[in-house]
Amino acid sequence: MLPSNFWRSLVSWTFGVILLALVLFYALQAIVAGSTRPVTVVVYAFSTQEEVLTQGIFPAFERQWETETGRALTIEAVFGPSGTLARQIVLGAPADVALFSHEQHVTWLKAAQLVDRQTQSSPVCYTPMVIVTRPGNPAGLAAFSDLVQPGLRLLHPDPRSSGAGEWALLAEYGSILLETDRPELAQGQLRSIWQNVRLLTPSARTTLTVFELGAGDVFITYEQDARLALERGVPLEIVVPARTILAQNRVVTVDANVTTAEAAAVQALVDYMTGPQGQAEFARFHFRPAKLPPPDGFPVLAQPFTVQTLGGWPDAYASIIEDVWQNKIEPGLDLETDRDEPRSVTGG
Repeated sequence: MLPSNFWRSLVSWTFGVILLALVLFYALQAIVAGSTRPVTVVVYAFSTQEEVLTQGIFPAFERQWETETGRALTIEAVFGPSGTLARQIVLGAPADVALFSHEQHVTWLKAAQLVDRQTQSSPVCYTPMVIVTRPGNPAGLAAFSDLVQPGLRLLHPDPRSSGAGEWALLAEYGSILLETDRPELAQGQLRSIWQNVRLLTPSARTTLTVFELGAGDVFITYEQDARLALERGVPLEIVVPARTILAQNRVVTVDANVTTAEAAAVQALVDYMTGPQGQAEFARFHFRPAKLPPPDGFPVLAQPFTVQTLGGWPDAYASIIEDVWQNKIEPGLDLETDRDEPRSVTGG
């Protein structure tokens, strides 16, 4: 006769095996369910990215993702001024991926510990800042220095909310600084240009809309947005100054907001944007791709410069945008500011 402790051990061992089998079964079920559950990715992007993302990159990437993984994917997107979006994300907006007009807005997210210090943003595209005026170029504009003409009604994206507004400031200031190497002349040109500013708008896209409705004589914007407007029949003329700045646009993952379930899709989306297919889509919507040669049809730039020429974003932001514009020029302005809220768009 077997001892009683043998039976007790056998019962315990059998119970343990059954319990382990149940744990493994339900864990496997959870893994299988997790691998097939639909994924939602939230993207925040500055306003002029709307067409290339919603009409080009998002639909193509969703199809590719679903084909490769068998999982449904929904991309929810919010578009608005780059600076406004960066502030909203810092305050808790649920972005998984952010496309900003420039690197400084990525820095804000790192300062708020939403993007890991080791996470690097990636260049997705670039576009020079250009002058947009009425057909026929009535004022004969050729350079940013021409914007000081008396009586010219200038619209301007607001540098406090808009990446385009900040890039425009750097173009206005840097174009004369690089010609003369004299900061006092660059500051003087900036002051003279801003004496002609009649309206501040929250973003590049809003500035275009206001101009299209008949306000103003001229404004500064991204070449990409001006070319896109021209393509859809908006009556305007694009002037590409010989000396202009290249607006370099960035994409970054918002690490603090990305869940384990979203991580693979988020990284795949960023890889798609910076890969050949995504870069080709940016070019199709008139951006100059960051990682491909510009396609035929883009104007050759005579003397382009970058923010690095002005010392990089931290120095340029502090010395030009904050010290010169915010502290010395903006307090003297008496302008109507047309602010609006970002619009939400859900991609299917």
